Amino acid sequence: MQAARDVRITEVHHHTPTPDAIVLVERVQPTTEAVGEVFVGRDDEIGSVLGVLDPRHEATAMVVVSAVSGLAGIGKTALARVSAAQAVARGWFPGGAVFVDLNGYALQPEQRIQPHQTYGPLLHALDEGAGDRVDPRHQAVQYHRLLDSLAAEDRSVLLVLDNASTSAQVVDLLPRSRRHRVVITSRHTLTVRGSRTLDLRTLAGQDSLTLVRRQLEQLSAWDDRVHGDLTGLRRLCGLCGHLPLALHIVTALLAGAPGLAPAELADELAQAHSRLDLLDDGERSVRAAFDLSYHRLAADQARLFRLLPLQPGPHFGIDSAAELLGLRTHQARMLLHGLARSHMIEHVAAGAWRQHDLIRDYAIELMARDRDDQQQPSERLLNHYATKSTTVSQVLSEGHPPDDARVRQALAWFDQELPNLQAAAGTAVTFDDVDAALRMLDAVAHVHRHRGQSAELAEAAARMADVASSSSDLHCAPWALAGRAWELGVRLNTHGGSALAAELLALSAESLRRSLDPAGGAALEQVTALWETVRSAVAELPVTDKLAAVPLLHELARTASVAGLEDHVVAKPLRLAHARASGSGDHLSVALTHLVQARHWARRQRIPEALDRLDVALAALLRAAGSADTDASRQERLWRLLTETAYRTAYAALEIRERLRYLNDHLERAASLSLAAWQALGSAEHAAATLSHFAELCHQAGHLRGAVRLYTKAVTAHEELERPRDVARTLVNLSAALTALGEHVPAVEALKRALCFFDGEGERSAESQARTLLAHGLLALGRESEAIDAATRAEDAAVAADDADGQASAALALALALGRSRRRGGAERAAQRALQAARRTKRPDLYHAIRNRLRSEDLG
Repeated sequence: MQAARDVRITEVHHHTPTPDAIVLVERVQPTTEAVGEVFVGRDDEIGSVLGVLDPRHEATAMVVVSAVSGLAGIGKTALARVSAAQAVARGWFPGGAVFVDLNGYALQPEQRIQPHQTYGPLLHALDEGAGDRVDPRHQAVQYHRLLDSLAAEDRSVLLVLDNASTSAQVVDLLPRSRRHRVVITSRHTLTVRGSRTLDLRTLAGQDSLTLVRRQLEQLSAWDDRVHGDLTGLRRLCGLCGHLPLALHIVTALLAGAPGLAPAELADELAQAHSRLDLLDDGERSVRAAFDLSYHRLAADQARLFRLLPLQPGPHFGIDSAAELLGLRTHQARMLLHGLARSHMIEHVAAGAWRQHDLIRDYAIELMARDRDDQQQPSERLLNHYATKSTTVSQVLSEGHPPDDARVRQALAWFDQELPNLQAAAGTAVTFDDVDAALRMLDAVAHVHRHRGQSAELAEAAARMADVASSSSDLHCAPWALAGRAWELGVRLNTHGGSALAAELLALSAESLRRSLDPAGGAALEQVTALWETVRSAVAELPVTDKLAAVPLLHELARTASVAGLEDHVVAKPLRLAHARASGSGDHLSVALTHLVQARHWARRQRIPEALDRLDVALAALLRAAGSADTDASRQERLWRLLTETAYRTAYAALEIRERLRYLNDHLERAASLSLAAWQALGSAEHAAATLSHFAELCHQAGHLRGAVRLYTKAVTAHEELERPRDVARTLVNLSAALTALGEHVPAVEALKRALCFFDGEGERSAESQARTLLAHGLLALGRESEAIDAATRAEDAAVAADDADGQASAALALALALGRSRRRGGAERAAQRALQAARRTKRPDLYHAIRNRLRSEDLG
């Protein structure tokens, strides 16, 4: 069976709960014209599915379509779509039929869709606008309430839950009423209570022949090769494993090469099979077809095929394909149509294509194999989405009437590209292109605000604010403020609406950007005005919802701090936030309030005050940890924010070390706070890294005793984690601190321990550095012969690693050791090697330092 296109997608609803998970819910409707691909066979299977879907039979309301032996490309989705289309055509589901791709076999677990991520889109699809009126926290309840209501009205609903890998992905979505029907597809046999399992096998031999014949007739009229070479055709079908996906690909190859006989193509496919003997039969059949089709692509087509997985969303269009290759749209259009003819991509809607998940995985392998440049295509694609998003935001902000052509065009682009836009925003955040991500998220929020979609506006605004507030740049503050203001405006509207809500919702990142521009000098006026608005909003909120204003209060304080406003301007919103949070018993909000204040004091280089706030934040987080109803993910984010703030405070202390009293105590205090946070999170790896990091900061500040204490603890921590590289590096740093203290004996012992690890890891440059330091330590102890041996081996390691810097340092150590042993000839030769290596480094400072040291030893 081949994926049929007798289902027309009339509307697609999108929802992004996380940057990584894109949820697509399609309203599917039957159409009189089948578009594209051929569907053959499976009559018995369709009959079985329709038997379950028939509303006259209520014994079983659910069918699980699975593949025998977990084969992909066997036609599960096609069977579900065709069955759903026929059922809807018979008028069985007046409540609607919807299709959800659960992406259960995505390589990244976070990309596999879970029930809570689908409620909003399902509400939209089954009851237009329902999701807009429901808080995301209550959408599950509303979803089941809607299904119950539709069942009571005798309006049955069909849910097609495609591509599930576990029962957990579907159980919470199952309707409570038996009037509704569910079809689930999976590569595995899932156990779902009350379901009937239908194991889908490969096509029968005759059905495979029929599929190839019908598709070839569709692609190449009057082609009689299927009749003239039945033997070759049967062999070709067998080599495809009678899998529909593979059959379509080889049929497209036949259509594209009129002079190619089925037997000849079968010979090529057999050769491809032999290269894939390690795969099982099903995988080998599909991959062999992929190889054959790929090698027939033109160079530009092949490159586009490999780069298409860089498109972060579920489908792609002509514009995004053009951006990937840096081509004009008419050129990209031709390439896409060529790939579609080869069946390497599939056409899903007007101007939209997608890759089968197996083909996408294959393209990713090829991209890695060919080492394609991914950075520039990705940057062009992100810039494309950011630019188009800015246009959407601008058009919707200009006050045009709803029927204005510019508004309609902007919304049409948005509706087509929303899942890609949301995924691209997540990708931009991952690649630290915060500006591009904010422009995309701003467009999402603008559209939801334009359409009055309150719940989705609040969610988009929160996401935008979270991304913006992760940056300390004043440039991002307008988006953070606008996002938090929109969140609060939506919340006020849920309590009846007010002029304050309208005022908050009318704010825009662009207007805030102009007022917060340091060159304009209006930052104080803007922050003060917004402060008065928020204070009034808090008074309007019911007692049970006073926390709703806390995120905006935090953002106001953060913006005032980054803008360089006076301390009292920062303090006012934080005092109110603390009062709201502590009065509600929300320890996490209390902790965040203190963290915002701590970051302000660190920014002002008021180190003791910053550390005091961090101590209070730590206490609040520990209280929250003891509460059963604490949001675990939010708590983890705050622990991480505490460690980051401790780092910032330590760096701020180093910047003013010359005028800061008790620097050493401040550094160790910051280290203790950061360590406590990682220990609370149970992350031994981060705790060990923290010890090493703060030891290096103490070392840099000249606090050698503190550095030795922290290095020693870090060595133990890394040893417990069995991380030899980190143990060795930390021991080398420990020896440097001990040497600076004049404690050469323990320094030498630390280096000898480090060398045991380096010898086992094969890191010749690091080994050379350690042996060079060992040589200097042994020289300080008067052990010249051991120093000569250490320096000789250090130079050998540096030469083996082609490390000119290391060779110069090692040769210098050897020259000094030989000179102290009165072996002048060898010392002079080592000195010459040191100077020659220093010249190769093209570092004049190193060359002059070595030359001066040699002269001081009368070796220059």
